[in-house]
Amino acid sequence: MLEWNEQEKKGRAFMLTRLQALLSEPVMGFLALLALGVNLGPELFAMPPAMEWACEVASLLIVLLFAVEYATNLALANDRRAFALNPWHILDAAIVLGGLVSLLPSASPIARTSPALRILQLFRAVFFGARVGRGLRPSLAQAALRPTPLGPPRVSALRPGDAQSHAGEWSEFLQRAASRTREGSPARPSSSWLHASNLSREHLQKLAAAAGIPHVMMEAALHESSYPRLESGPYWSILTVSVPKWGQVTAREPVLLLISEHELLSLAAHPLGSQQPPTAFETLPWGPRCTLHVIRHVLTCHEDMAGELERATRELEELPADESPESFFEKTFRLKRTLSSTKGDLWRLHALLEMLANGRRSLPALGASEREAVGELGEEADFLYETADDIRESVLSLIDLHIDIATHDTNRFMRLLAAVTAIALIPTVIGGLLGMNLRGAPWTVTLAQVAFVTLLLMLGVLYAFMAKGWLR
Repeated sequence: MLEWNEQEKKGRAFMLTRLQALLSEPVMGFLALLALGVNLGPELFAMPPAMEWACEVASLLIVLLFAVEYATNLALANDRRAFALNPWHILDAAIVLGGLVSLLPSASPIARTSPALRILQLFRAVFFGARVGRGLRPSLAQAALRPTPLGPPRVSALRPGDAQSHAGEWSEFLQRAASRTREGSPARPSSSWLHASNLSREHLQKLAAAAGIPHVMMEAALHESSYPRLESGPYWSILTVSVPKWGQVTAREPVLLLISEHELLSLAAHPLGSQQPPTAFETLPWGPRCTLHVIRHVLTCHEDMAGELERATRELEELPADESPESFFEKTFRLKRTLSSTKGDLWRLHALLEMLANGRRSLPALGASEREAVGELGEEADFLYETADDIRESVLSLIDLHIDIATHDTNRFMRLLAAVTAIALIPTVIGGLLGMNLRGAPWTVTLAQVAFVTLLLMLGVLYAFMAKGWLR
């Protein structure tokens, strides 16, 4: 029963995603432009009653499509409250409510009168005009869709001996961040791994001030999918990694780690799925032990992504070489972008782990006996990098093969078109020279003679093209 419910949820999510793709920004902008015409037309020109009724029906159908688009995006939104409070989505809600209010059975007779409907149509025209501008600027619309943190920060805590993480307090997170910057702080605080998410700009500023870290560096590490890097400060060792996400091209989840010998403070936009009790590196103190656990989780995510990339590549390889559907190049170019991003992350992560294993960089309390384990992680990152590189070569070979076949088909069609054009050019030129009517012309030839010579010339050119193989 649970498996059936899970499959039903996946099927519903798939249908909603397909519907969202159909009702894209350009499509909704075009519908808004169409609705702008059918709402302003009856106000500007005298129309027959049947045409006015058709315009009203078309406008209501478009409003219904806007309602479906709004409900679909709301159902798929990660943060529905932030989605509803977005200015563009408030405009969409006004368009939908303004169009449906006159259809409600409880609407007053005043709302159904001609002046009220005319005012409603004018409001619709204004709203739809603004929506047209949104459809012409998809990049700005997408920027507006970025979720902004709302509500208090979410903190989870994990300590040695815990079976799983539990809820923590933001005040404790700030206190832990500031404990190492204070004079007279305890030499060995209690071991803990605290993770904070849903952090606004103000929360990051408070945390940066407490931990003694530049605010700009912390904000850039959390809001940009940056490459892995390790920096040592006076109070914390700072490690930045990115957790890859399959199916979102170059989307990665940046994670910032503040590492001390007995503590780890991690920050991300969302709760961290890897905050589980570490099962390896038992000889290390709690802080670097949890850090290497996060790095292993990142490598596991890359390994899963490599499996998905191999599966997607095999599906493309099974396509016949002479068939290149429209979606083929879109899929292959998306795979190419994902592979390029994955290769860059793995290469830098491998270099970082290699420096840790060689002693050129260090984590707190990372001794020589533990560097061998770090070297194994580096070898795993190198293997995944080689795997991603092999998959990328396969994708590039597929792209080249289909492009070559498409180019060959195009050249073959162009040769055929050139042969047909050359054959058709013969009667055209002869007819132009001799004229439409041969009676009274200075030429001492008959129409049958001209037709016979023309046919011979056309057959000769046709034979020449067939001998060259252009018509095969």
